[in-house]
Amino acid sequence: MENERNFENMLFADASALPPPQDTVTPWHTAMHYILWGLGLTTITLRFLNLDVILTAVGAALLVLGFRILRRENASLRWGFRLALAALAVRSACYVLAALPVEAGMAPAYTAMALQLAVYVCLWRGMIGVSRSAGAEKPAAPAAGALVIFYILLAALAIIGTHTLLVLLLLLVYVLILRNLARLFRSLADTGYAVTAAPVRVSNGVLLWSYLGALLAAVLLCMFLGQRFPTALHLRDDAPQDEQIRQELLQKGFPRNVLDDLTADEVAKMAGARAVYRETDKLYNDTEYREITLTHYIADPAYPLWFDRTVTTKNDDGTRSYTYVYRAYDTLEQTMTGVAVELADGQYIVIHHLRYDTQPAARYTEGMTVWPAWKVEQDWTRGTLCSGRLLCTRQGQEQTAALHGLTYDDGQITDIFGTRSADSFVAQWSRPSRAEDVRVYVLYDTFRTSGADVLTSYGNYICQTKPVYPFDGRVLQWGFGQERARTRHMSAIQLWLGESGD
Repeated sequence: MENERNFENMLFADASALPPPQDTVTPWHTAMHYILWGLGLTTITLRFLNLDVILTAVGAALLVLGFRILRRENASLRWGFRLALAALAVRSACYVLAALPVEAGMAPAYTAMALQLAVYVCLWRGMIGVSRSAGAEKPAAPAAGALVIFYILLAALAIIGTHTLLVLLLLLVYVLILRNLARLFRSLADTGYAVTAAPVRVSNGVLLWSYLGALLAAVLLCMFLGQRFPTALHLRDDAPQDEQIRQELLQKGFPRNVLDDLTADEVAKMAGARAVYRETDKLYNDTEYREITLTHYIADPAYPLWFDRTVTTKNDDGTRSYTYVYRAYDTLEQTMTGVAVELADGQYIVIHHLRYDTQPAARYTEGMTVWPAWKVEQDWTRGTLCSGRLLCTRQGQEQTAALHGLTYDDGQITDIFGTRSADSFVAQWSRPSRAEDVRVYVLYDTFRTSGADVLTSYGNYICQTKPVYPFDGRVLQWGFGQERARTRHMSAIQLWLGESGD
C-alpha cells in the first residue's frame, strides 16, 4: 500500500509541473518556422506605411533567432548565425541612419545584400550537413541551393532595374522555393532526426521584443532630435565693403539691410551697376489668425484678410442687422526680398534674401529652391556666380555660417506634369539655437540675350514642421508630397525690362 501511495504522489507531482519550453521540445520545427518567416519578410518588401522597414526588421530578427537555436548543429549553421547577426546589425544601422539628414550612400545596402547572400549559402550548406547527419545516402538540399541562385538573380535585377511583370514572375518562383524548402524541413523531421537546442539564458520572445523596442526608440530619438543640419557658426569678420560701390548701389535703390549682409567680394562684383531693381514679399503664417468683425462687407479683401462668415442679428423692431467676420493672417514670419542688379554686357546679379521676423516653433530643416531666370525664360543664359550664407545675432555678437548645402540641381523631375529638368539652385540649412535676427541669402548671375524682355526669378522657401521617416531630402524639394510635414512660400522678382540695358 505504501508503494502505491508513493507512486500516486509521483504522478501528481509530474502532472503539476509546467511543460518545458517549446524550443526544447521541438527545436527543429521552431527554428525552421523562424527561418522560413525570416526569409519571406526580408526578401519580399512592401513599400507603403513603412512596411519595408517594419517587416524586414522583424524578418532579420527571426533569422537570427532561428539560427540561434541551430548554431551547434554544424559549422555552416554556426556561421549562418554569426552572419545573420551581422546582417541584423547592418540593417539596424540603416534604419537609424534613415531618420537622419545624412548621406549614407549605397555601401550599407550593398553590405546588407552581401551578408544576406552569405546567410543563404550557410543555410544551404547547413541543410546538407543536417541531411548527412540524418543518414541520407546522398546528402542534398536542392531547395536551399535554389534559394541562393534566386537571391543572386534578385540582387542583380535590383541593381540594374527590372520590369513589373518580371518581378511578379520572380515572386511566384520565390514562393515555390519556400514551399519546397518547407517540405525539405518536414522530410528531415520525419526521418527522426533529433536536434538539441543550444542553451540560452534569454527566451526568443524577450529578445525579439527587446530588439524591436530598442530599434523603435533609436529611430524616434533620431527623428525628433536629429533631423537638423549642423551649423558651424563663427564670428563675422568680413572685409570692409568698397565704400564707393556701396554708395552707388544705395543711391540706385539697393536695400540697405540686404547690402549689409553681403561680403566685400560680392559687392565688388556689382561695380558699375547701371540699375537696381527690388521686390519685397511678406510671408505670413497660414495657420495662426485673429478674428476681425466689421459692419460693412469687403468683396475682395487684400491678403492677409480672409472672409470667414456673416453674423445675422434680429433687432427688436423686426429688422435685421449684419456684421462680417474676417480672419486676419497677419503673423509675419519672414520677409523675402528679391534684388536684381543690372551690369554691363547684359549681366544681371540676382539676390534672394530671407529675413526671419519671428522664430517659428519648429526647428528642423529648411531650404530655398531658387528658379533662376533661364529656367523661367529661355532668353537668359547661366552665369558663373553662385554664393550664399546664413547670418544671425547670437549672444549679442554678429555671427555667420556657410549653408549646409548650396548646389545646382540639373537633374530630371517626374511628376503629374511629366518629366522636365530641375534647373534650380538648392540651399539648405537649420536655424541655430538661441539665435536672433536670422538671415539667409542666395546670389547668382545670369546673362540677357537680345530677345529677353522679362526677368523672372523665384525664391521658394520650404520649412520642415515635423519629423519624417525616412528623411531622404524630399521634404525640402519644391513639389508635391510631404505637405503635412512642411510649409511652403513662393516669392519672386519679375522685371519688365523693355529696351533697357541694350
